Amino acid sequence: MYTQDDAPLYDQKQVKDLIYPFLRKELILPSQEKQFKFSSVMITIHFTKGDPHILLIKRTKLVKNHAGEISFPGGNFTKVDVNMLQTAIREIEEELGITIKREQVIGSLNAERTLTSRYIIYPYVALLDKIPEIIVTNYEVEKIIDAPLISLLKSRERDVKHQQEYSISQLPKFTYKMKSSGERLQEFSTNLQSYSLMKLTFEDTIEKSLFS
Repeated sequence: MYTQDDAPLYDQKQVKDLIYPFLRKELILPSQEKQFKFSSVMITIHFTKGDPHILLIKRTKLVKNHAGEISFPGGNFTKVDVNMLQTAIREIEEELGITIKREQVIGSLNAERTLTSRYIIYPYVALLDKIPEIIVTNYEVEKIIDAPLISLLKSRERDVKHQQEYSISQLPKFTYKMKSSGERLQEFSTNLQSYSLMKLTFEDTIEKSLFS
């Protein structure tokens, strides 16, 4: 089995160079289509421990949509937001207390529609040298998952269960095992909110470039 110890060390420039060709730079405003709701997420890649890590969260049962799921920090566009990027910046600060500057956001990826709700999600990518210790989260966050990016990518496999349930081929699943309190090993797999976003972000960039 692949472990983080097997992963070569990739610095911020290498990761940025691999992702950069797939990023969009234009200002994004929510569509006027009434049949959908609009939200943004922040895909935060940081180098606090030297090698690239990515932040995900497990949502609590208290939220209205996607309760209990693994996702990127993010949430709904509101009237106080100037654009979809502002939504992503505001949401990660509300959920995790992390302030991300606009210059740390290197771009956005194509919007993705969720499979279980009428949401269009706009994913933004931020690269940070390091993140502060996260002490307080809001009611939406049950657990923070700070996963090593390379080993998370290497865990990619077909999600046969949801492929059959939603009649979608090539639906990926990424799995990360982490120790919780008491050193008990817990396994987390990304589910429907972040499946396609992970695939859009990395399958055609880092994964193919590093592991082909």
